[in-house]
Amino acid sequence: MADQRQKIIASVFSRRNAAGNLEETYVSHVKIWEEAGNEGGGRKPRYILLSQSNNGAGFIHKSKLNTNGTFSVGKTWRLVELRAIQVANPLSFNLTLSRTYRWQTESRDDQINFLESLVRLFRVVTNNQAPLQLDGVQDVVISAAENQAIAKESKFIDRIPSPANSLSGSNRAPRTQASRAVPQSNLEQPQSNSSPIPPLQARGPGLSRSGSPASSLRERRPPSIVVPPHAAALPTHQPRRPSNATSTSNHVSTTQKETIPFRAVQDSPNNRMRLPDRTNNSSPTPSAKTRNLVPKVDKLTTNAALSPSRRDQNTRISYFDPSNQALLDRLIVGAADTQIDGEGEEENAQATLTNVEEMIEGYEWASDDVIGRKMTKGAVDLIEARLLDELMALEKANIHSFLESDDRLALVMKYMDEAISELDNMDGLISTYKIHLNAVSDDILYIQSQNRGLQVQTQNQRALLAELQNLLRTVHVDQDALVTLTQQSLEQAQSIQRLEEAAVQLYKALQAGRDTDMAATMERLQEYRTHNSQFCKRMFDFLSIMFIAQSKLLLGDTSGLVKSSGSRTTAIPHRDIESYLGRYAGLMLYLREMDESIYSRLCATYFSAASELHSAQMKGLLSAHLNLVKKAPEDELEQAFSPLPTPLGAKGAGGMRRAGTLIRSPMESRRKDRAEQQDGDLRASEVFGMFLEQIVTLIYHEDDFITDFLQINDAGLTFADYMGLDNYFRRQAARSATLSQTTTKLVRGALDLIFGFLPAELKTWLDAALVMDNMEIVGILAFLERFQVEAEEKGNPFVLNLLEKQHTRLKLIFDRHISDHLKGIEQTKLTSKKRKGVALFVKHFSAYTSRIENQLIGANTLEIRTNVDSAYEKIVQTMFDSLKQIAKLEGEGEDKGQLNYHVILIENMHYFVAEISQMDVPSLIASSRRAEAMYDENLAAYIKIIFRRPFGKIIDFFEALDRATKDSSSSDITSNSNFNKAALRKVAKEYNSKDVRKHIEILAKRVEKHFTEASEKTTTEDVSSIAPGRVLVGVWKACEEELVRLTESYLSQIALWYASSGVSLEYSVSDVETAFRRQRLGS
Repeated sequence: MADQRQKIIASVFSRRNAAGNLEETYVSHVKIWEEAGNEGGGRKPRYILLSQSNNGAGFIHKSKLNTNGTFSVGKTWRLVELRAIQVANPLSFNLTLSRTYRWQTESRDDQINFLESLVRLFRVVTNNQAPLQLDGVQDVVISAAENQAIAKESKFIDRIPSPANSLSGSNRAPRTQASRAVPQSNLEQPQSNSSPIPPLQARGPGLSRSGSPASSLRERRPPSIVVPPHAAALPTHQPRRPSNATSTSNHVSTTQKETIPFRAVQDSPNNRMRLPDRTNNSSPTPSAKTRNLVPKVDKLTTNAALSPSRRDQNTRISYFDPSNQALLDRLIVGAADTQIDGEGEEENAQATLTNVEEMIEGYEWASDDVIGRKMTKGAVDLIEARLLDELMALEKANIHSFLESDDRLALVMKYMDEAISELDNMDGLISTYKIHLNAVSDDILYIQSQNRGLQVQTQNQRALLAELQNLLRTVHVDQDALVTLTQQSLEQAQSIQRLEEAAVQLYKALQAGRDTDMAATMERLQEYRTHNSQFCKRMFDFLSIMFIAQSKLLLGDTSGLVKSSGSRTTAIPHRDIESYLGRYAGLMLYLREMDESIYSRLCATYFSAASELHSAQMKGLLSAHLNLVKKAPEDELEQAFSPLPTPLGAKGAGGMRRAGTLIRSPMESRRKDRAEQQDGDLRASEVFGMFLEQIVTLIYHEDDFITDFLQINDAGLTFADYMGLDNYFRRQAARSATLSQTTTKLVRGALDLIFGFLPAELKTWLDAALVMDNMEIVGILAFLERFQVEAEEKGNPFVLNLLEKQHTRLKLIFDRHISDHLKGIEQTKLTSKKRKGVALFVKHFSAYTSRIENQLIGANTLEIRTNVDSAYEKIVQTMFDSLKQIAKLEGEGEDKGQLNYHVILIENMHYFVAEISQMDVPSLIASSRRAEAMYDENLAAYIKIIFRRPFGKIIDFFEALDRATKDSSSSDITSNSNFNKAALRKVAKEYNSKDVRKHIEILAKRVEKHFTEASEKTTTEDVSSIAPGRVLVGVWKACEEELVRLTESYLSQIALWYASSGVSLEYSVSDVETAFRRQRLGS
């Protein structure tokens, strides 16, 4: 515990103030545990420290033990904030400050000692005036005398008065507080600033009468004197600082021998340090009566300052103790040894101090107040007031004696008056000279400002003249340039270059004079504007003629088309026209800036000529490519899902297939298409892709050309930029380069004006092509979507809008096309009255799918691929639903109706799976699997029904046996009359090998009848990827496998339940296989 206390003192309470004393004193501590809170880890150890500062205030610190063994404070509370102490148990307590803190301790004794110290210090600090709620803690009552003694001890032991201590008392007068704070700089002031009166230590209501001379220097009251609590602030009075110009006082002893040592001691640095500065009351010179004492005082002070045994000047000699007494003796004896005899000086000092003490004792230190109470403050104030009065009187006497002692003072004052009069005269003259000089200075400044103004005006006039000359040179155009603009040819390349050079001069003149209104240039600029209008009009007339002439030259007699080696028609590119007109790009920039109205008219003229050129070319191109479209054969047009007509009115496009009509396989269709392509006929979608590529290319080239030729862009290129003129002209051109709203609208809609005819022409061509082959709509949509992607990449809104319109219209036609197919399939189920084998729409679906897929090569990422897959799903779903409906309508009886239902589904699902499995169409894989499941389900049901007639008895017997054996034992089965040995023998005799063979023959004829009726309806010319009768082979094979499985099952049951009966089947599995081999159907 002691070691821990020493560490706490060394870490927390070892800080000292400027005087070397401790700022806080350790009182007590206790180790506590508190919750870690959000930090986790349970509890954490802390230490609560109790201390008292040098001004008497108390503090509570919360600290922690560091890893290096030191302590650090984390939080501090003032002790006066304490409100309550509560002891919950011997190892925990609560403190209520701004809020309540609960802490746990390790030792009961430590907790009790700490809380007692806490209560005691609280009572001392608050002087028993503050309330404190105690619960489980014994209160400590401190008497007034004990409280005063503790306060004195804590206030005076090893301390130096600081500003905080001097200002801490609430009852101290302002004068007393000011006298406590002595600046350290006063310690080094010369002795001429000291007070003329003897220094009296007014430290309190009484002084000790110790026999030591140093007792008069003590700054604290002796412990033997008890002062009432309300007068505790009096010891803060400081003695006034003595000055070197000392004079006698009636409060000092009458002999100088007793006074000199006393002053010498009081003027030492240790004493001056504690005296307030009273230089404002000091005398300028010593009086004659005390003048002889000054050298001795100075010498004694100097020697005392040089004494090696002297303490630091900030250290105070406190209450009486042997060490302080010895120090004071050494200070006095050491100083006296250097000047006078030590023993004599000590006796003088003793006598002087004794006289002072007797004088002070003559006052009544306690005076009565208005109600008869004793007060010590009145006597001290009386002494202070009396001393101040004596000091003031002494000062006045010194000054008066100084003035009266010298008779030459009047003469000196006379001379001084004369000198002052002369100085006043000189001051008047100087003021007059200053006024004249200021006036001259103003004149000089005015002349200088006028001079500078004239210089600036001259420079401005010169600069203006230079600018005017430059402007005149700028707005001047050579006559040769004007003649060139009027008469130079506009057709040759060299002439165009000379025109551009001449136009530059006119351009610069007009741009420079755009913002000027000087009379010197107005007339000339008006002439130049006339030449500019004439030149622009000349350009318009020439280019208007050349637009039409170049268009007619390109069209010729072939409408601008040419046939390639493959007999395919292509449009002639416009490179020649673009190259010819591109030479005038610079002059078009000039025209755009200098005459917007003519520029607008010229743009409209070009758009009209270009539209006529492209219209003639593209109409001829569309007509030529329509002749390349292959018309679908009439038999293919008749292939449809129903007899309904197609939405485009194709003749025979939607009828039921005629008897004998061939259904071509996809491979045969592709071979025939390639053969017809070699003859020059192409599918409509391929032809559409060929000419659409040419049309889109022409549009892209035209857009690029007019962007450069007419500057229809956001680049902001001007004629000044084109000719490389100075920045001035570029800025002028940029200011006026903006076109009007009408002209901007005209040039922005250039492609719409040029190719406005194209949407109607495309619609007419597409309608005509779909009349020839309406199934080509899928391929046409695929080409449209490919070119839409290209238009988005190139960022051409016109082409994109053109293609989107056609795509939207064709998408609606395609949706109607699919809807008509679905209606045709549903109509078929209503018109079919008799089973006819494979349904028409099932046979047509494979050919339809093949045609569609041929048009979708490389279109997996396009929208049409998704639309077609969705159409496939709708058609397949409708076909399957229609087949089930048709199958339900077949047959009159229940068994016959079920049989026909399964036969129809088996035939159609077999055909569907066989055809679709040969195609590589990912979207139809799910439909194919669904058809396979329906085929297997209906085949199993068909076999079960068809086996009932020949094998019904044996099937019923063993099925009943199987059900009975699940709930009965072997003895129960054999004892049952329905399943005993006799019943088994009876059933077995009805199915010997001969009977089984006969039943199989009858079964074969029946199956063959079911699955050959549809084949009889078709001719031998019906060729498909699946030969007729393959479904019969599959059905017959399934019948054989099912009968073999049943026979093996019966034999196993007999072996299990009738092993000892000696009864068995009279036919074997080999008999079944032999009978089925003899009846190989479809082979």
